Amino acid sequence: MNTNQLRIIIFEDDEALSSLFKMTLQEDGHEVLTFSDPTVCPVLQNYKAKCPQKHPCADVVISDINMPNMDGLELLRILKSRGCKALDANRALMSADTSNEQREAVKELGCKFFVKPFKLNDVKRWLEECATRIPEGRLLAQL
Repeated sequence: MNTNQLRIIIFEDDEALSSLFKMTLQEDGHEVLTFSDPTVCPVLQNYKAKCPQKHPCADVVISDINMPNMDGLELLRILKSRGCKALDANRALMSADTSNEQREAVKELGCKFFVKPFKLNDVKRWLEECATRIPEGRLLAQL
C-alpha cells in the first residue's frame, strides 16, 4: 500500500499541535481528520453500540491521552470493545506525562506510544510501518 493514501484520525485538543499534524501529514498526501474532543467524532456517535461498519473508518488512529470528556486510553478501549476494524498496531497514544499504570495500559492495548515532545519524523516512520499492515485493495467506511 502506498503511504500517501492513509486516512488518519487524530484526537488532539492542543490546537497548535493538531494543526501541525494536519498540515504536515496532508502535505505528505494523507487524508487527515482532526478532533479536539473524541466525543464529537462521528465514529463515536453511538459509542455503546457495536461498530456498524463493514470496513475501518481509518487506517490510523492517533490520540493524546489527556483529552476533554474522554481520555485517549478510554477512547481506544471503547473502539476495541465496539469491534473497531482499524488494526491495534495502527493506533497510537501520545502524552508528555504518563503514569506507570497508563504505560502498562498502552502495552495491553497493543498500540504505539509517543512521548511528547517527539519528532514528527518518528511519527512519519511509524506511519510507513502502518502502511505495510494495510491490505492491498482495502476499503474504508464513509464518515
